[in-house]
Amino acid sequence: MTDEPRADAAAAGDPARPIPRAAGVVDPSVDAQLPGSSDAEGWRRMHPLSPLLRGGIALVVIASIIVANFRDHFVQFFLENGLQGSEGVDVETGDGDVVALFEFLAEQGLLLLVFGALVAVLLLIVFFSWLGWRFATYRITGSAVEARSGVIFRSHRRAPLERIQSVNLQRSLLARVLGLTKIEVVTAGQGGKVELSYLGHRDAKTVREQILRVSGARRRGTGPATGVSEVGGPPPVGFDGSVYDNAGDRFTSRAQDFIDTDIDPEALRAQTLVKVPVGRLIASIALGWESVILVVLIIGIVVGGAVLEAFLIFGVIPLIIVMVSVMFGQFNKGFNFTLSRTDDAIRTGSGLTATMTESLPFGRIHAVEARQPLLWRPLGWWKVRITTAGHSVAQGGQNGVQNVVLPVGREEDVLRVVETLLPGTGNADEAIASLRDGLVGAAHHYVQAGKRSAAVLLWGRRRAGVMIADDDSDHATLRVRRGVLTRSLSIMPIVRAQSVQLRRPLLHRPLGLASIQAHTVLGPVRMEMRGLALGTARIVFDELTAAMLRIQGGEARRLIELRERAKRQEDETAGIEGQRVDIDLGPAVPPREGTGDSTRYDLPSQTGSEVEP
Repeated sequence: MTDEPRADAAAAGDPARPIPRAAGVVDPSVDAQLPGSSDAEGWRRMHPLSPLLRGGIALVVIASIIVANFRDHFVQFFLENGLQGSEGVDVETGDGDVVALFEFLAEQGLLLLVFGALVAVLLLIVFFSWLGWRFATYRITGSAVEARSGVIFRSHRRAPLERIQSVNLQRSLLARVLGLTKIEVVTAGQGGKVELSYLGHRDAKTVREQILRVSGARRRGTGPATGVSEVGGPPPVGFDGSVYDNAGDRFTSRAQDFIDTDIDPEALRAQTLVKVPVGRLIASIALGWESVILVVLIIGIVVGGAVLEAFLIFGVIPLIIVMVSVMFGQFNKGFNFTLSRTDDAIRTGSGLTATMTESLPFGRIHAVEARQPLLWRPLGWWKVRITTAGHSVAQGGQNGVQNVVLPVGREEDVLRVVETLLPGTGNADEAIASLRDGLVGAAHHYVQAGKRSAAVLLWGRRRAGVMIADDDSDHATLRVRRGVLTRSLSIMPIVRAQSVQLRRPLLHRPLGLASIQAHTVLGPVRMEMRGLALGTARIVFDELTAAMLRIQGGEARRLIELRERAKRQEDETAGIEGQRVDIDLGPAVPPREGTGDSTRYDLPSQTGSEVEP
């Protein structure tokens, strides 16, 4: 999160003051298309039922637990201190103690008082929920998506438009029943996330489309007030792919929202979807490494219990519970999976009980990896996962479920997904052939591992290889293939690389080998090729470094031009003369640092993976 730049007036003629810009200003053309009404500063409130999902349910559950656990103690206190000697009241506790207490309160005229106290507590809960709802607001300005919340402890979070990595819609089962949806705006950086919780489902889809549209206009340099046409959330789509019309009544509308798969109708009509059948998903889980490990452990424990001690068999129960929960999580996440391409983003959606739709703006993918476990190989199935900025492994953002963009698919599905995620890498016959060669072919144009690499790569030496594809274009990618038990092909746009390193680990040095690794943001895809001959590794290192400098230098200049153009448009809109801005791009060639065992190029910050307009 970043603070808004100050919009001090330049009329005083002080050149040291910042130039006024559209930061913090709501664009009327965008504001008019958002659901609900806003105040003078553009702030809008969440759905009135949002406090129920943000903490009301938890409060009710906690109160129920307290009442259930302390009911007997509460009644016993009254029986011992207030009911002793009362006529017609049984002092002993049991099944009738609550009835006895009710009769006593009625006799003493305290029933209305107790009822009034309960109503007062309920009204206090409703009041504080209403107060929290009044203070939970959001807005979309010309530079950021903002959210405020809290009564005593105020929170104000801001996601700059040019730093948005993805816009996600999350719905738990209860949220689906209530027709509510949470918007999660993820930005680059750890913990960089703004949550709008909760909005009506259709309103949330409209807000998401507006965020994607204005953030795309911001990155393109067209300015916050241009390039934004009338836009709304797509209509609901059922599991069978049918697009629903406007519902005639509220109940039908709620039912449509509950089963909405959130697929763009344009992608549906263009047949550009990648879908995963339920049967294939179940079979892939059954043939995955988790199932294999579970079966092996169960057999081992049962055999051990029969041979050694019978009580060892009871150790299977918690193991089965854990593994079954993991596999059900995979099924729940991959159920009804769809991947499509909209005008401004790549959209994936899936889920059985809880659903999640993730919209990734173009150019936000840092690396892609296709993986094939051993038992999937006869069926030709692959899994695809990605690395994006804004997620942390420690926070679970890059775990084995959330970062998957294709749970299981055939070879043609993988090629289509890669082309969708990284436009320009597979949209021509030659490019498709190159991708297929790296995925399942003989890797003719790949640099192979060294002759002595068997000691390092074992049986994976024959498959291991590295390649710089399309090194003469701006869409150049680094590709690494490896693996025996689990085959993989990793692809990283060179424009997203932050540094490249040549190193010689302990087992590599006596064998005359070296390792090449390209670094990008934190994530599950590792771009490293081990076991290269030292001379070959140095050649690859120099070629990769030269490609990084050329591509990222051109990208930085393009972004600076976009920034200056957007700046001029903002100045013209505000009626202020543009001022010259001198920008230092740093040295043309970064310093080369290293020792005999490790050499590394770190690119200047202006040409890093997160250069934004």
